[in-house]
Amino acid sequence: MIAVRPIPPRAVVVGKGRLGRALASALGLTGPPPAVVAGRDGAARVEAILRATLQAGPEAVLLLAVRDDALEGLVADLSDAFQGFPRGTVVLHHSGSHGAEVLAPLEAKGLSTGSCHPLQTFTGSSADAGRFQGITFAIDGSGAGRTAAENLALALGGRPVAIEARNRALYHLAASLGANGLTGLVAASRDALTGAGLPPGEALEALAPLLRTALEEALRRGPEAALTGPVARGDETTLELHRRALFAWDASRAALLEALLREQRRLAGRGPGGSEC
Repeated sequence: MIAVRPIPPRAVVVGKGRLGRALASALGLTGPPPAVVAGRDGAARVEAILRATLQAGPEAVLLLAVRDDALEGLVADLSDAFQGFPRGTVVLHHSGSHGAEVLAPLEAKGLSTGSCHPLQTFTGSSADAGRFQGITFAIDGSGAGRTAAENLALALGGRPVAIEARNRALYHLAASLGANGLTGLVAASRDALTGAGLPPGEALEALAPLLRTALEEALRRGPEAALTGPVARGDETTLELHRRALFAWDASRAALLEALLREQRRLAGRGPGGSEC
């Protein structure tokens, strides 16, 4: 049987940042373009949200694509203005660190609520509309709110996975470690290679094949099997040379090196490792 994607909802996107623009663009590819409202500016913002939701009509889905630290304040403002929402309005948020519980003030007013966080990073480019395809969405909620979160994920070409509220912080940590931690590690590697004499742009170009292969193999085979290098082969002499070079270049990054070595040793104790690099 061929799976059929749900029809994209009549949506109102609150937030004009990277995620808000990506959501609006992606939904507009397969359904009616959603209204997009700024996520700031207090009373003016709430008035614009109410107006857009009324224009969307009954059973509209209000998508709160604002910063994690702005979500509670927005929910409080919307709760105060509850009487203006059309019948059957569903409210979803896209915060990674919060579950559906942050929408409790709206749920208490009788609205269906849920969360639908895309496990993806967005750059602000036109390519963002296609970055929902095949990704995982962390969903939470109950009743019509949970159903709306699942349907939105499917309509965008993704895969909904239930992450309960008690596990959201750990889930978001995993996402941040993988994406933001990886970006920081690329920067540290580039800087070290620049310290060895390469211009920054050339350093990134030189690292690209190595880093892409390492990431692809870790994802394909699992990090335990993909680990190579001095930790995997038990080469303490080379590791000591690395430490001396680091202290001579930038001792402030010593804690980063030691933390990464501890993690590699944990991996080496669970997998075969290798000898390259």
